[in-house]
Amino acid sequence: MTTSFPTSEPVPIETQKTPRKKSWTLYLWIAPALIIYTLFKLLPMIAGVFLSLLRWDGIKDPVFIGLLNYQRMFTDDQLTPAFLHNLQYALGTVTGKILISLLLAILLNQALRGQTIYRTVLFMPVVLSFVVISVLWTWLYNDQFGLVNSLLRFVHLDNLAVQWLGDAKYALISVMFVDIWKWYGFHMVIFLAALQTIPQEYYEAARVDGASRWAQFTAITLPQLRPVMVINITLALLGAFNVFDIPYIMTQGGPAGATNVLALYSYQQAFQFGKLGYGAAISYALLILVSIVALVQLRIVASDETYAESDAN
Repeated sequence: MTTSFPTSEPVPIETQKTPRKKSWTLYLWIAPALIIYTLFKLLPMIAGVFLSLLRWDGIKDPVFIGLLNYQRMFTDDQLTPAFLHNLQYALGTVTGKILISLLLAILLNQALRGQTIYRTVLFMPVVLSFVVISVLWTWLYNDQFGLVNSLLRFVHLDNLAVQWLGDAKYALISVMFVDIWKWYGFHMVIFLAALQTIPQEYYEAARVDGASRWAQFTAITLPQLRPVMVINITLALLGAFNVFDIPYIMTQGGPAGATNVLALYSYQQAFQFGKLGYGAAISYALLILVSIVALVQLRIVASDETYAESDAN
């Protein structure tokens, strides 16, 4: 006597198609954001490209001149100093932000009493507006009644009390310091989040092997922070090349053009000298420069991820 067992054949699973009504609902949800982005981002960018091909002061009839505005940049004697100021600004602010934020992140990653208060206080400049910060530091830098020079005179360092914003030797450095003070907390939080993801077993093993704190920092902390370091440097570079608010409010590019940068120079050409087309051309040249910097940094991040995956395999 044989017993037959029922055989179960695989039941085909019907693919469920997304109802047309549901897909239209998704489009309706993103429609407001898409409309706002198109009206206030895409259309102005497209209009700006056409504007850069014109000679127009905003009053008379525009004249189409093709790429002459872009060609003019190669013979503009004032554009080169503005570009060099931007390079100095980027080098100084990026270095300052990364070093200060990394140091503070390492300190705040320790078991400290009042740790939350320290983090909040150090992050506060990030949430303040550019206008408030710029006006505040303009008062602090005032050579007559500013707090900076008053403190220097109080400790009998009168020789160091200078015109921080009125002297071409100190103006750019003074503006750079304000930018660093504004953004170090932002980068500090990113570093702090990355530090908390590093397994403590690495440090315990290093201490067992007798490694010093500096050896632990160079052999464990820095390699683990490399991807986040690249991200922080990228964000700081993009901000440095796009800077406008702080130099405009504090110095308006002075004295004698010592703090003039590309974004501010573009604004001056467009709205102070009535050369809207040339100002637009400078802004799009700046956009290309910033895009190149971002692409290089993204390639570095991608290569780091590929290297990490190969190590993991």
